[in-house]
Amino acid sequence: MPVAETNASFDALQRRHPRTLRVMTWLRAHPVFCGVVGSGGIAAVFFLDMAVPGYLLNGLYVLPLFFLALSVTWRAVVFAVAMAVGLSALVFVWEGSLNVDRGLVLLYAVMIGLAFVMLAYLFRRLATTTEYAVLRAQLSEAGADILGGGRSRADLDELLDYALERLGEQLDATHGMLLLLEKGEWVGRAAFGFDIDPRSLTAPFSDLALATEALETDVAIARDFTDGDPSPLAPLAALVRLERVLVLPMRSLEREVGVLVYNRPQDEGEYSGEQVSLAEGLARYVGVTVDNVRLMFELNTRRRDLELVRDSSLDFAQSIDMGEVLETVTTRLLDALDMSACEIHEVDTDAGVIRTLVSYDHGAFDQEEWKGREYPIDYFATSELAIRSRRPVIVTSLDDPRLNSVERDLMRADGHNTELIIPLRIRGHVMALVELMDDTEGREFSDEEVELARSICRFAALAVDKARLFDQQRDMAERRDRLARRLQRLQSFAVDLNQRLDRADLQEVLDEATRAAVDLLHVRSAAVVTGAGDYVAVRSLAVADAASPSVLAAAQDDLLERCARGAAPAGGGFAGADGILAAGHDAALLVAPLEGEGAPQPSALVVADKQQGEFDDEDRLLLVTLAAQLNASMHNAIAYQREHAIAETFQQALLMEPPAIPGIEVGVRYRAATESARIGGDFYDLVSLGPGRLMVIVGDVCGKSLSAAAQSAVVRYMLRAYAAEGSPGEALSRLNSAVMTQTPNQPFVTLVVAYLDVARHMFEYACAGHPRPVVLAGAGEFPMPEEGNVPVGIFRGATYPTNRAVLPEDSCVVFYTDGITDARRGGVLFGEERLREAVRANLPLDAQALADVLLETVKEYAGGVLADDCAVVAVKLP
Repeated sequence: MPVAETNASFDALQRRHPRTLRVMTWLRAHPVFCGVVGSGGIAAVFFLDMAVPGYLLNGLYVLPLFFLALSVTWRAVVFAVAMAVGLSALVFVWEGSLNVDRGLVLLYAVMIGLAFVMLAYLFRRLATTTEYAVLRAQLSEAGADILGGGRSRADLDELLDYALERLGEQLDATHGMLLLLEKGEWVGRAAFGFDIDPRSLTAPFSDLALATEALETDVAIARDFTDGDPSPLAPLAALVRLERVLVLPMRSLEREVGVLVYNRPQDEGEYSGEQVSLAEGLARYVGVTVDNVRLMFELNTRRRDLELVRDSSLDFAQSIDMGEVLETVTTRLLDALDMSACEIHEVDTDAGVIRTLVSYDHGAFDQEEWKGREYPIDYFATSELAIRSRRPVIVTSLDDPRLNSVERDLMRADGHNTELIIPLRIRGHVMALVELMDDTEGREFSDEEVELARSICRFAALAVDKARLFDQQRDMAERRDRLARRLQRLQSFAVDLNQRLDRADLQEVLDEATRAAVDLLHVRSAAVVTGAGDYVAVRSLAVADAASPSVLAAAQDDLLERCARGAAPAGGGFAGADGILAAGHDAALLVAPLEGEGAPQPSALVVADKQQGEFDDEDRLLLVTLAAQLNASMHNAIAYQREHAIAETFQQALLMEPPAIPGIEVGVRYRAATESARIGGDFYDLVSLGPGRLMVIVGDVCGKSLSAAAQSAVVRYMLRAYAAEGSPGEALSRLNSAVMTQTPNQPFVTLVVAYLDVARHMFEYACAGHPRPVVLAGAGEFPMPEEGNVPVGIFRGATYPTNRAVLPEDSCVVFYTDGITDARRGGVLFGEERLREAVRANLPLDAQALADVLLETVKEYAGGVLADDCAVVAVKLP
């Protein structure tokens, strides 16, 4: 019985197979074919013997019998010999009575047949022995290749798969599992016939009692579990039905490596002594190969670790910049231990804090969120433990009792389950902590891994200590770059603010500006102050680290009082915002004027109390620039909101409910773009052309503005007039002429115009550069001709053909704009094919439900964000 299809990729070396044996191997691999050929040969000799009298042709039975001896089992050859002798006797009887000569001929035939039976048995033994020898030679060469070529564990896994499956073929096994003994547990490494990944199978040493017995006694054990208790192999019995099982130990000298477990049906009989003997030898050889490869991997790992420590020390010595040193340390440690995240904290015992120097997670170094944060030394329990003990601390689970609630919540939020903390010591003093984190829960760190990390950290401590000597020079360089970074952040704020004008009102713009001022200028508070004469008010206020309304109220009162003191005129009273701009006596206040529609009264952007140092020219430049950007943003926001309100009202007036026409179901759905609420030119129109007739218009005017919406209204009403006078193509042609003549500078329009007749099921339509409608009738789809690719308003004299079709019953026509097919997910368009599939999948729904589902499907595909307006009109005929 053949085993499952092999997963291994080792091919038999042809030079180890003599040609004759290769032929025999191929023949024995196809017993049915060879049996048919041999039987045909015997039948051919029989008919020739019947046709030609004499003894000569009887000898031709030798040819098919020899062929069968080469290709099938000796039992089959016995049957063939009996058939040949019987047929010869039948011929003799047919030709006349049997005599002594003919009896001797039959006796000779029997003797020759027995010789063929013996020959078949010898060929079988020779082929089996040769296959074992070839398999052993292949394993030897493959193992040597892995050892000598620096190959990976994947190559060893392929070798184990190949050895397991080839030996399984020799044992007629239907299931096989190779188990290695690692750290007192059975671990699967290769298998066939099982429906699981063998590497997912692990079991305690005692759970596989039969495998344990075979490995300890170093003797193969065969056991019949057909009617017995399979508990000695319980983990395997839970996966397949165990019948005749053979367990082969794998050892290397005195080292226990693992076992090979095979299973075959009961009707295959017991394993022969020859099979067991050959399998034991091969299992020992596999065990030696696995152990040698494992030792080689361990040697290579130690060599790699030494090289990694050496290279790390050289890398650290090449840099005197703290940032480069920290990033190099992080990269080296993550690569060495295959971890996903790392943080390095400076330990300041004098101040009683730890300070984050570098943070790496999600494949990138963090530069803003975590870097520079300070925590009390006892804020993280495991960090305090590492500082106090000056030894590594290993956490393998969130349930570790050494974790406090802060650490546990932070690790859970970041998705980390494992942590290794190593103190960096210099001259007996803990100067920093390295925290390595990973997402794997229960990960164990070997002693070799911890020692490797400590060795790298010893050199890292020296490099970090050396880099501290250059802090002042680095600080000077950072001051030179500070202005550029702050201007870049200001630019990012401006870009982000302008992108959100369509979703933000004027107050949101002011609030965003004050928050940006606090962030950019590092001040404690910022406000937009407005007023005149004795009146002054705060329109927007932002306070650094403000968490409660009481804090905001106190900050507002303080800021107003300081503004009043600075703006007080010589004669008393209050001069409002103008006075604040003119005075500026408070050195802790910085003021920039605001002008434009958003500030009808005198207004100013005021920042107060720089957190470090005093205001300088750099701060004044940033504040004036921010105020100018705020002026522009307020103007744009007001202008946009004014246009949007008008255009939205106008376009909503254009969208209409479908007319009620008996026999036609109509569903419409329109959705404006999500990212930009500017009104676009997408539109549809539904007009009754008389009893049982409906005109459907779906179009898209180029552009997004009030003018685009107005142009769509003009197009709608012109088409209504032309539709009553001719076909859809004629209506589009006349519309194009009118647009080119009357409004030559207007944007072009894409359109599809269709007439539907309920009684005749007639569908007439014409296209002008617009996506073709989807037409379905049951499971079939109507192809749409490609004519009409020129939008209206491009070429004078353009004509548009009318296409006509008689639709079957239960037809459905879906019109849409390009916002549907152009919706994107990760740069991939929704496309026409997905639209057809969506229509086909929801065809049983009524027209309105179909339109709703299509639009929701597109929105879901795009992640809830529609970059363009979308319109869908679904029409269903009875």
